[in-house]
Amino acid sequence: MNLRNCALATLLLLTACDGSDSSAPQPDGASTFNNPTSGNAAANVPSTGGGGTTTTILKPAEAITENPTERAKREAAALQKGGEFEKAADKLAAVGLIVEAGTLLADAGLEEKAFALLAPQDRVLDDPNIYDTNLGGTILQSQVDETTSVKRSSMTIGGKTVPFTASAGHLIAYGPKGPAPGKQEAQAAIFYTAYTRDGLPKDKRPVTFLWNGGPGSASIWLHMGSWAPVRLKSDAPSIPEEFYNEPPSTLPLEENAITLLDKTDIVFVDPAGTGYSTAVAPYLNKNFWGTDWDAGLVRDFIIRYNNVNNRQTSPKYLYGESYGGIRTPIVADLLLNEGTARFLPESSGKKSIVLSGLILNSPLLDYASDCNMTVGVSCAGYLPSFAMTGDYHKRATARGNASAENYLQTVRNFVTEKYLPSVMEHPLSPPAGSPLVPWKTFAATQPGKDLIAELKAKTGIPAAQWANDPNVGPGWVQQSLVPEFKLGRYDARMKLPSNAPYDPDEYIDEAFVNQFKSYMKQSVNYTNRSDYSYCCYAIYNWNWPHRGSVGDLSPSSIPDLRESIALNPELKLLVLHGYEDIATPGFQTELDLQNAGMADRVPVKWFEGGHMTYNTEASRAPLKAEIDKFFDDPRYSLPPAIASN
Repeated sequence: MNLRNCALATLLLLTACDGSDSSAPQPDGASTFNNPTSGNAAANVPSTGGGGTTTTILKPAEAITENPTERAKREAAALQKGGEFEKAADKLAAVGLIVEAGTLLADAGLEEKAFALLAPQDRVLDDPNIYDTNLGGTILQSQVDETTSVKRSSMTIGGKTVPFTASAGHLIAYGPKGPAPGKQEAQAAIFYTAYTRDGLPKDKRPVTFLWNGGPGSASIWLHMGSWAPVRLKSDAPSIPEEFYNEPPSTLPLEENAITLLDKTDIVFVDPAGTGYSTAVAPYLNKNFWGTDWDAGLVRDFIIRYNNVNNRQTSPKYLYGESYGGIRTPIVADLLLNEGTARFLPESSGKKSIVLSGLILNSPLLDYASDCNMTVGVSCAGYLPSFAMTGDYHKRATARGNASAENYLQTVRNFVTEKYLPSVMEHPLSPPAGSPLVPWKTFAATQPGKDLIAELKAKTGIPAAQWANDPNVGPGWVQQSLVPEFKLGRYDARMKLPSNAPYDPDEYIDEAFVNQFKSYMKQSVNYTNRSDYSYCCYAIYNWNWPHRGSVGDLSPSSIPDLRESIALNPELKLLVLHGYEDIATPGFQTELDLQNAGMADRVPVKWFEGGHMTYNTEASRAPLKAEIDKFFDDPRYSLPPAIASN
């Protein structure tokens, strides 16, 4: 081999063995350096053959460049993998990927920095529409602007400053079936107020939808009294003498130290014909004033909210008060039956969640079993609440030093073991030809006198009243238990002189409504010139039947609750009741659940106070502690067989 060929062979060998390490980081596939024939000039590759040396000239390949967005994503991914989350977010934000940058920070637990990117900017909304919430109220779809107000804010929760967004406005609730294929049917413009911590990952951050009852009540009571970032302090059950002739026009407004924002985003919902919510033409408000139509509309609003705000993957909860005990299980059942059929596609690919749990605050579950709703039904479910009321007003004597919990159990036992058997054996008016001894005859016997003495000692209701009728109702307690005073139905601890020009239940109304508008303007950036319809025109025009119920006032949500549990066996449940609530008494709820075979599945927790338990200062911390358990424990209320899985 001549020297020239030997030199060429050596050159080829050195080229093949250039010392590169295949284990070292390799260039990205899109880089021009990954192509051995790329460059700005032709590559001269020497070769040898039997006839000597030749040079093959290769044509230059077109340079391959990397898209700046793709490069930013690649570099951000590498930084994220190395734990440099803020630098990774900066890379994404620099090329306009703001949502992606914020989501990366949120997933990394950097809430404040994520919030700065993800939360919408402040926006004042002066809504020009006038919303008619009467029976025939309606609005044209073209008039409805779904733009929301926005107010960025922050508050202290658990010693930490937490950013959140307050927003308010309308969303159109669309029906599941449109007037034509591919066209949705607008039903109502639903007014809502939302508080969201936008710097947290949406797939891990619950969202809870809250409403009051009525039917026909807006969500103002929960909104301004319970778990929002601020609340009006009413100091229940106190009504100072200065307000005996006129209720207060304002109440102290303060930051809510035990807001639910530490556990969940919260959305307060006003059903059609309440608040600023109005049917969309050709519908009228009255079209949604019924047990089934109302629940269906609330379901449709929730689905729309999820889609508009990308909450498909968020855990979801419902919180209903009072008539909410009817509405909430029905809405739950409707949501679970429909599933994700109307959820819009979600880009993350994570699993969508339909419903995670229910909280019922002072619920009424079955109108047919409630003596204040259905004539001729036993008032036994009210007796423990009568006992707690009588004790509070020092009319009853039986409690002694027993704790509220222990005394409640004592009265439960008395009702089930003594009172109910006696009333069944001695009805007030036995049927003709019945061998049963009438109540008044029994009341004159020594066993009857003993039972009546015990009823008097436990409730404070006079013996003569019990001797006359064993089925004393809440109306008598309100008007006659405390001489010269009338008591509240929602909170029977509250009292006013019998001749006062308003009722104890109305004590907070004026202040709540007055301060709602000023609060919304200042803290939520929302104003509207309509009257805010707080309660309760709809109740007088309500279409009550549900699931084939018979009679005018007999809906029950027990079947819907049972079916919801069957559809989602992991559904978490919690019922909250106040001891002195004689509007929707807790023991009646317990009896309804027991009769339905669901007592072990649905926990009922009692607290000092009335219907709006959160208005009682002493109960706020214990209430929040129980609700925290509900949100924190994935096994809360689940039977052992399911919880163990």
